[in-house]
Amino acid sequence: MELSKKSRDFLDDLAVYLMSSGKSEDEVKDVVEELKDHLEEAERAGKSVDDVVGQSPKAYMQHLGREMAFDGKGFFKIIAMIIPNVFAYIIISNFIQGEMTFSTVQLIGFPLVAVLFLLAAAQAFRNMSVRSKESKIKNGATYIALAAMPMTLFLGLMILDIFVETPTIVFGPTGQLVLLGLAVVTLLIVSVWTKTWINLIIPILLFGPQYAFAQTSLPLEQQLIFSMLILFVGMGIFLFVLWKKNQQGQA
Repeated sequence: MELSKKSRDFLDDLAVYLMSSGKSEDEVKDVVEELKDHLEEAERAGKSVDDVVGQSPKAYMQHLGREMAFDGKGFFKIIAMIIPNVFAYIIISNFIQGEMTFSTVQLIGFPLVAVLFLLAAAQAFRNMSVRSKESKIKNGATYIALAAMPMTLFLGLMILDIFVETPTIVFGPTGQLVLLGLAVVTLLIVSVWTKTWINLIIPILLFGPQYAFAQTSLPLEQQLIFSMLILFVGMGIFLFVLWKKNQQGQA
């Protein structure tokens, strides 16, 4: 017997709430699987998810969240993965532009922006998972704010870097190649660790066309247009393939 949509939605929201609250991924899977079994038994007996978790799914999630320990090790593993990954993107971008220079503001600010965004995203997903499904406007506004946050923070950081003079590290040709190699290795390690190709596909689509067109005599505006076109088409194809695989997996 397949669970009702309401029960499946609740289990999805519960998993998001617990994961974004810093709980262990393995423990979250166990809790969700156990609750899924209870819900299946309840629905076979003619009961609903409300009969199992009570009238307040939010209170039920918060109660479970308080009962489970914070996964500090897992949290720091995520931080340790994100910060090198952010620097890998910045290093590859700077290498293509031929400007491998980092100020103290950038070296401190880039990891700080990444951590702030991670904490904000966790809080946002936690709020959305306990929010009523009718709150589409609030959820939409949250997604927009999350999407704009990294760009806004990075822009603020770049402005701060212009007005605040700090010591700067400049890498020569050999240092640039070493950093580029480390950046590529970092992307590979994170991709293998997370068992997903998205961490490699995005930089390939983002930086590959930029580098290729930079070797041509095309005007800069055309280089940017063609690069963005390849990025969007490539991401569209990737997301379509991912969607098809998910559809086949659910069939």
